[in-house]
Amino acid sequence: MIISLIGSHGTGKTTLCNSLVKALGSEWSVFSDYYRKIAKHLHYKTPRDAVVEDLAIRQVTSTAMAGSALGAMLEWTENLKGHGIIDTGPPSLLAYHRYWLNACDTPISPYMLKLASAISQKIDAYCYLPTGKIALENDGVRSDDAIFQKDIDQWVLCNSAVPGISEKKILMLESTDLEKRTDECLQMIRGFIRT
Repeated sequence: MIISLIGSHGTGKTTLCNSLVKALGSEWSVFSDYYRKIAKHLHYKTPRDAVVEDLAIRQVTSTAMAGSALGAMLEWTENLKGHGIIDTGPPSLLAYHRYWLNACDTPISPYMLKLASAISQKIDAYCYLPTGKIALENDGVRSDDAIFQKDIDQWVLCNSAVPGISEKKILMLESTDLEKRTDECLQMIRGFIRT
């Protein structure tokens, strides 16, 4: 089984992912937040900083970032043995990419949509963490721009339909309490594993 956490930055996806792994055990593999991991490796404060480094080519940078993240995610799903959790799934990655393409008035590549769709077909369920439930922190790891966060959230919702993700596969987590969020996800996971 593969589950994916989706939502904008600062909504608690990584915190929930860590809590789920702790509860589920080491037999669950994790595909961590690729955007953040690579940006950090390249010494950017946030992934957004990489895109706005040169506004003239932000659509190129965004395409490179989204394409590499989705490509790595597809490879991970292909080679996964057992169960897995994707920290920031295809709808979230497409949300960031589409945000920047929209700012540049550039259409999204059919290749990117096919890539996201191929991954989405392998994911059994999604846990959606909406904005406004947890205060957006200025932690130096993600953008603390609340308007940007809400814009990304709207793109996440739009992108959930694009690769053909059924609403039945999406669990919306309204709670701000980590224990409650974890329990809700665990119930969903156990329900899928039983069927």
